[in-house]
Amino acid sequence: MQRLVIIAVLLIASLFNTALAAPTSAFNPLAAPDFGLTAKSAILIEATTGRVIFEKNADAREYPASMTKMMTCILSLEKTKPTDVIHIADAACSVGGSSLYLQKGDIMTMQQLRQGMMLVSGNDAAVAIACAVSGSVPAFVDLMNEKAKSIGALNTHFDNPNGLPDKNHYSTARDMAKIADYCYQNAAFRKIVDCKDQEIHWIYPKNKKFVFFNTNHLLWTYPYANGIKTGYTEEAGGCLAASATHDGTTLIAVVMHTNDAEDRFTEAKQLLEYGFKMVKMQRAYTKDQLRKTLHVHDGKTAEISVAPSHDIEYPIIKGQDNADYSISLDLPHYLKAPINTGDQVGYVNILYKGKVVGKVPILAEQSSQQGFSFGSFYYTIYDKLASLF
Repeated sequence: MQRLVIIAVLLIASLFNTALAAPTSAFNPLAAPDFGLTAKSAILIEATTGRVIFEKNADAREYPASMTKMMTCILSLEKTKPTDVIHIADAACSVGGSSLYLQKGDIMTMQQLRQGMMLVSGNDAAVAIACAVSGSVPAFVDLMNEKAKSIGALNTHFDNPNGLPDKNHYSTARDMAKIADYCYQNAAFRKIVDCKDQEIHWIYPKNKKFVFFNTNHLLWTYPYANGIKTGYTEEAGGCLAASATHDGTTLIAVVMHTNDAEDRFTEAKQLLEYGFKMVKMQRAYTKDQLRKTLHVHDGKTAEISVAPSHDIEYPIIKGQDNADYSISLDLPHYLKAPINTGDQVGYVNILYKGKVVGKVPILAEQSSQQGFSFGSFYYTIYDKLASLF
């Protein structure tokens, strides 16, 4: 009898423990709700680290349509100056689809041409940029594919600079997110894609100008939106690479091949809203914890304190391993007068898995005018001797 009681108690305890354990093992904070996406493929990433928050068929091959112009834009930023004068190539004047209304003989600055391309998604402008950067479209396409590989977009192949459909022009949601993320790190690119509308001017004809409006409707309808690029053709369906920033967190959502053009905005917004629930900024270090004292050479003040401009925070994703963050201080061994309060003297590097994903300026908290002091003289000699060893 006693033996049966013991067995019964053990069975009850086992069932009780199983009941307790089941919800914990089944709970997955990254299991996204059923968004009912019409997009054939989609992905949502945290922009500073590129970590994936949500994905759906993210490696399926799709036509990227005009999201292609993200690559055209970033290459133009890296290879040209804004003030470069561009004589529009004849090849750009006969391109179909969305247009900047370029004509033979037109002359523009690269800045105006590039901004117009990204606002109205001008296929002709993309060709004009390609010819200006590389001399021809095929040469520019080679540059696009080289860049894609260097970014890690290994399942992408470009065949033109604008995204018009071609069987050899394809990508994936994951690759488009990588390209968008790379482009978004460029401050000039961010300014371009956050522009709602602008009057675009030609150098020649002198009085030629148009006001163009950004095709990314989220810039008007979603308060946190700040980019990036739309795309649509019958073959590609609705496409959108959308960025948004809220409470210090920046996310990038990519949707490809939605049922219609408007679905891309609704579905990208759904993903971004979900992401902002999943990602929060968490303070890692206060300014006080990272305050340092640096020697000053040739100064009336021998040493000054320096500190980051603000506390250091990490974007923490619920349910993911967030232990791979670290920091490093990029500071000189000493400063040379004059130093003014608020001068930038270095950086706090924020690293994720050893890669720099952010920088916070380190500022001087005091000033030291150029002149003589015994302390500064001593530190000058000390630091020079220390550098020898």
